[in-house]
Amino acid sequence: MVEFVPCLDPPLLPTEEGGNLSPSSVMLDGTAYISADAVSNATTAVGQMSNGAPIHVSFCLARPPRLSYICVHFPSPVLGPDVGTVWGPAVRCVWNPLLVISTEANLALLHISIPGSLRVNDHSAFDYFVYAARPRAGASTLDLLPKPTGFPRFRDRDTAIVHCSGSRYVIAVLSTIRCGVKVGWQGSYVRGLRLWCLGPMEWSLQLYDSDTRGWTSKPLPPVEAPERDRVLPIPDSATTVLFHENTKVIVLESTTPVLRDMPLPKPARCNRGSFCKGDPYWHRDITVVTLPEQSQMSIKYQVDRSSSSSDDDDVDDYWTATVWTMPVPIASWKDWHKDCTIDAASIAIDNPMHRELLPRLTVDPEEVSVTFSRLLTAHPTLGLGMNGDVVVYLLSKVDYRAREGWVIAVGTKDSKLQGIAKLDDRKNFSLRRYYRSTDISKYLTKATGN
Repeated sequence: MVEFVPCLDPPLLPTEEGGNLSPSSVMLDGTAYISADAVSNATTAVGQMSNGAPIHVSFCLARPPRLSYICVHFPSPVLGPDVGTVWGPAVRCVWNPLLVISTEANLALLHISIPGSLRVNDHSAFDYFVYAARPRAGASTLDLLPKPTGFPRFRDRDTAIVHCSGSRYVIAVLSTIRCGVKVGWQGSYVRGLRLWCLGPMEWSLQLYDSDTRGWTSKPLPPVEAPERDRVLPIPDSATTVLFHENTKVIVLESTTPVLRDMPLPKPARCNRGSFCKGDPYWHRDITVVTLPEQSQMSIKYQVDRSSSSSDDDDVDDYWTATVWTMPVPIASWKDWHKDCTIDAASIAIDNPMHRELLPRLTVDPEEVSVTFSRLLTAHPTLGLGMNGDVVVYLLSKVDYRAREGWVIAVGTKDSKLQGIAKLDDRKNFSLRRYYRSTDISKYLTKATGN
């Protein structure tokens, strides 16, 4: 059975109070909607795929915690008939979701499957595009990147886009090219294979420059004596683990870049058992934040931990989220310091509308802490709120099997609930990370006039 990406009508976004969106940042859905009908607005950019098919890309903005999203439309009828799915037609044999890989300033790097392609796992099955938001309606552009040649296919999570001066940009891919690996079985067959690095890792940096429209690749010096061996060694509880694996790329401004190993803060004691097991996004997020009142950039890192407390025979699950900060430029692992901790039981709700949107998990609607405690909560994401406050966005569900899910926004300064929004369960129905924080909205709002 072949699965196709469903063609979905994008959700209607409600009119925002006051008529204006936050210019600071939005929460962007990581997978695009594919629309059978054209979705045209002031942000729409038109391009052409590598097989000659036209493509339209539009942004639709919403105030967080509602998810903003990208809508992709393939207007050409020559790509073959639509194929039926459980949710409706799939648009012309698109096999993989259309993804937002990275954003920076007015740029977004997109991974778009080629409609009608019979190949799934190589470069010929998809195209990379760079969307550039422009300050006039209809002026945004969609740039098709040439296929990289001379080195293996890279992974999306190893990749970031960097805005340079003027209209120039660079796409950077950090890949491991050698690591003396020792293979062994960890615990039992069920726990699986574990891999250790016997020596320094070697890296390659692959770069695409928009000025030259070409890809280059060069080796980087190895990271000698990584500091994590001393402060955060890989625990015995780890399952299939390489010494290092990229999960996210963030952009730092640096005139003299050096490849260094900088451990993150140690996980909470009750979280040590899950350290180096499974998807890191389940528990933590990392980002670069420049607050309006500060001129210095800082790295914000958050770890979300679940725990429980027992009182006689009653056990109530709860979660806390701890935010750490490190100034930029980075000097030492010891510069991590704890900003704040948010406890589910202490979250304040001032807005009655937020209270109405919460799932009914308790008879008494005033017992808000019980509601938060009983929600399955994961995938913390850091972003900026309306007043420059750092906000923690959390994915919450009643349980694993529920299709319905909510994005909950909590301010780190006062632990207040700033908003709650329901996910579109037609495509965001499992328990994974669907969204990313981005400030591309600052440039899109200039085009839309909002």
